[in-house]
Amino acid sequence: MLKVMIVDDEFYFREALKISLLWGKLGFEICGEAKNGKEALQKIEELNPDITIVDINMPIMDGLEFAQKVKEKEIKTKILILTGHSEFSYAKQAVSLGVCNYILKPVNEDELTNCLCEMKADIEKEANIKVEVEKLKEQVKENIPLLKEKFLNDLVQGNSVIKSEEVFKKIKYLKMNMLSEYYQVAVIEIDYDEKREWTDDEKQLWIFAIKNITEEILQEHFELEMCYDSNDRLCVILCLNGDEDDSLIEHKFEKIRIVVDRYFNFSISIGIGNRKRDIFDVASSYKEAIIALKNKLTVGRNKVILYSLVDDLELKLNLFTAEHRSQLLLSMRTGNSEEIKIMLTNIFKDVRGKNIHYEILLVVCVEIVSVCMEIIAEMGISFKDIYPKNELNVLEEIQLKQSIDEMEAWINGIFTDAVEYIKRNKNTKASQLIEKVKKYILDNYHDDELDINKMAKSLFVNYGHLCFIFKRETGITINEYLTKFRIKKAKELIDSGNQLVVGVAKKVGYADANYFGKCFKKYYGLAPSKYIENVSHKKD
Repeated sequence: MLKVMIVDDEFYFREALKISLLWGKLGFEICGEAKNGKEALQKIEELNPDITIVDINMPIMDGLEFAQKVKEKEIKTKILILTGHSEFSYAKQAVSLGVCNYILKPVNEDELTNCLCEMKADIEKEANIKVEVEKLKEQVKENIPLLKEKFLNDLVQGNSVIKSEEVFKKIKYLKMNMLSEYYQVAVIEIDYDEKREWTDDEKQLWIFAIKNITEEILQEHFELEMCYDSNDRLCVILCLNGDEDDSLIEHKFEKIRIVVDRYFNFSISIGIGNRKRDIFDVASSYKEAIIALKNKLTVGRNKVILYSLVDDLELKLNLFTAEHRSQLLLSMRTGNSEEIKIMLTNIFKDVRGKNIHYEILLVVCVEIVSVCMEIIAEMGISFKDIYPKNELNVLEEIQLKQSIDEMEAWINGIFTDAVEYIKRNKNTKASQLIEKVKKYILDNYHDDELDINKMAKSLFVNYGHLCFIFKRETGITINEYLTKFRIKKAKELIDSGNQLVVGVAKKVGYADANYFGKCFKKYYGLAPSKYIENVSHKKD
């Protein structure tokens, strides 16, 4: 019998529901009831109902809040929501909270019966799956001899602990038939989807299932051994005599891929290295298989990929040009999010249209992200301010992506976060920088070697960014501001009694008195000597 709890604030409705169905005949028993969500939460862990029927509209705690609490507490009960027409839109929201189904009030007995029977079937199915999973877990523990696994792993990894005189002794001891003319390694990897959360148990279960399928399909034609590498990829070592056709090997692995794709809710990609004559070259074939496998980023998932084919892929395509870089820099500095998105879309569209090696794709992605990092650095912003939960190890992050789509989405997110942060803090940061420049000029205008490069180094700011921000915020260049400031100071010196042009020029940072005279005349319409003469006449 499956236990059912009823949660509704109407007493007579609860009583009516108890007698409306032949609960026992249907395989259910009413284990308890509650008049609101709060009371139900207090009882649910003790009663442990398989199914909870909940009214969506109740005082103190309604059905939606109750469903949310049940989800948060990870209580294993299936929830059936009862709702009126006025709350029907909320019932859809309940699905996202783990609610299995909902029906309208007044309750139709046939509809309720059908709904409960469907839920009962789901519960029984889940129970059976759980039993099977537990059986498979036991098989995993019992059927993978640790010594054999370690030996094969050392072999594919090329670990130096494996010495020639020891190898054949271990092969004999572990009862493996691996004495062959040729060896060839294939690596099988599940195409993990970032949107789907895989538990460790699930991963191990499905990897074991793939191993069983692989063994069943290949052992009819080949001697083989299998192990798992450090990334839980299945490594298949084919022991060949030399008369096996390459097309037969590819065909058998293609069959493995098709079976997994057809019967499981995920796909696999398979990389196959070249044949090797020496058992110690198994590691070399393994590395080739990994390179082939990584090229699924460019050739696509759910494929059998031969190293002999990807080794000829183009390695010199220039997919991220200097023009791309300069345009991205400009769009970042102006905060044009839409333009950045269009540019990234076009770049990745071009990538998808090219038959390129995966290493080129990694380089392109690193180059793109470096533009974003350059802007962040030149603005004097800390990476942790924008990415507090991410160390931003670019190469590591990119290598974790399972497809070009994932790479593009991640890079788009990096740029979006940076632009939004810069926009939020632009006025504050820019104003602070402008004030620092003006203060630096005030303190150093008398230095005849003062220039923008010196300011940028002293303020720890990128030269180009400093010029860009100052012009954008003030409407004039730094040089224009510096000249205007010096000439204004020169006028103040003359007005206060300084009558030597050379002396005034030197005090405001001009080593060349003639050039100083031209600048002074440009601002005040008179040569400094003439201005001094006019000031003297006024005093007389």
